[in-house]
Amino acid sequence: MFFLLFAACADAPAEWYYGEDLSQLALVPIDWDEGVYPDPSVLDDPANPFVHGMDGDVKWEMVSADCIPGFYAFATALAQQPTGENQFYTAKCLQTVYDAGRLAPDDTYWGWSAAVRGYQAVLDHFPDDVTYDATGTIASPVAPLAWDAILAMGATPEGDAP
Repeated sequence: MFFLLFAACADAPAEWYYGEDLSQLALVPIDWDEGVYPDPSVLDDPANPFVHGMDGDVKWEMVSADCIPGFYAFATALAQQPTGENQFYTAKCLQTVYDAGRLAPDDTYWGWSAAVRGYQAVLDHFPDDVTYDATGTIASPVAPLAWDAILAMGATPEGDAP
C-alpha cells in the first residue's frame, strides 16, 4: 500500500483541508529530533496545520496528496499515539521530501538524518509493529521496510536485521 501512496506523493498538489491551502506548506524543522520518536516538538511547530486535531483518515489523505502535509500529519499522530506505523510513515515522508529536493539548503542534512533516525526508531522502539493494506486487513511488518530504507539512504542500521 505505501508504494502506491508515495508514487503519487511527489506529483499531486496538496488539497484544501480544514480551510487551509496546504499546497504551499514548507517543511522547516524547529528541532533536530522533530518527527523522530520520542520527540514531541512537532506539536510546537507553528507550521503544523494538524496541531489542533485531525480525523483518523486525514494522515492517509495528506500523504497521498503531498508529503510535506503528510509529514506533519504522521508526525502529529506519532506524537499523540506512538506506533511503528506512524514512525515509519513520518520517516518515509521525510525521505520523499529529501529525495525530491524540497528542503531549504540549510535543512537538507536534517531531512536525511531525521529520515534515517526515524527508520532507526522503528527498529529500536517498534520492532514488532505492522502497517495494513488499503482494506485494513492484511498486516505487513514495518521493521524490514525500515531496515531496507536505511540501507537505501546510504546509512547503516544499528542492531540485527529483522
